[in-house]
Amino acid sequence: MTINKKVLSLPPYISTSWKNISSIRVENVDGLQVLKISLRDGAIIDIPNLEAKALEDIFDAHAQFIENESTLPKKSKPLPQEFRNPFEMGGALGLQDMSNLNLALQHDPAQSGAPSLPQDMITKISSVITSMGMKDEVKNMPKAEPHCNCPYCQIARAIQGDPKPSIEEVIEEEEVSDEDLRFRDWDIEKTGENLYNVTNPFNNDEHYQVFLGSPVGCTCGQKNCEHIRSVLNS
Repeated sequence: MTINKKVLSLPPYISTSWKNISSIRVENVDGLQVLKISLRDGAIIDIPNLEAKALEDIFDAHAQFIENESTLPKKSKPLPQEFRNPFEMGGALGLQDMSNLNLALQHDPAQSGAPSLPQDMITKISSVITSMGMKDEVKNMPKAEPHCNCPYCQIARAIQGDPKPSIEEVIEEEEVSDEDLRFRDWDIEKTGENLYNVTNPFNNDEHYQVFLGSPVGCTCGQKNCEHIRSVLNS
């Protein structure tokens, strides 16, 4: 049997840390005193026939544990990391000092998922940057990084426009077949009065003769065939 401010061990019934115990109490069951130990997982352990001294030690140890727990400093939850707008409210533009502007002119990968700045703010900042003698800075500004939404990249896009994708970023086009490149269905050649040769441009063995006289006809033997319509539309 072990009873102290950290552990309660009463073989063969229970052996655990006090932190796993939510409460203890004594109940009379069939004329006997039974110690009922409620665990934090919902289980209840019944221990009968304990001496009065053992019960007293158990309750004292539990009380000490609770008292120690209440005096321990509580761990504060870390504050979530929030996006900090480099442009604090202040003045017509919202710039408190030039340090904020310098901060915004630096690409910050850690802020790649930052929320979008208000459009009116981006417009004002762009106007200030391009009109306050910073032409060299603007000219030498690195391009905005693709898929980055840090303040710098947002402003760079507003000033420079969205960067055009590099050749490597362009999706490779699928191979185009001859059928996809077909701009005409038939080659048509006039060979005589009202007489035309109609040839498949992709298969020279497929050719027909169309006569537009009276009666209109085609060597394919069909009336109003596509060969006749192609000649009429040419």
